[in-house]
Amino acid sequence: MSYTEFAIGLRRFLNHPTKVASVCLIVFCVSIVLNGNVFRLWNLHRDFDRINSEISATKQNISTLSDQLKQAKDPSFIERQARDRLDLAGEDDLVFVFAEQD
Repeated sequence: MSYTEFAIGLRRFLNHPTKVASVCLIVFCVSIVLNGNVFRLWNLHRDFDRINSEISATKQNISTLSDQLKQAKDPSFIERQARDRLDLAGEDDLVFVFAEQD
């Protein structure tokens, strides 16, 4: 194939706008895929969803912790926890001490 035959074939191809547009579209799509922009965009959307779910979980955790903090400031809660966890007794409580039997 000589240069003139190639030039004539190219000129015939360029005279059909639909063919030129389709080739441009194909080249555009291939360049986007090979460049990795589609994959990066998909990763960004996935990260956005993950971060939003983490934010909502953190807000729920903050709400739970603030409720526990309010409860911990209550003197009756502190007294109940001291009795349950540290085995302490109140002033008016009756304590029984049993000796171990061998």
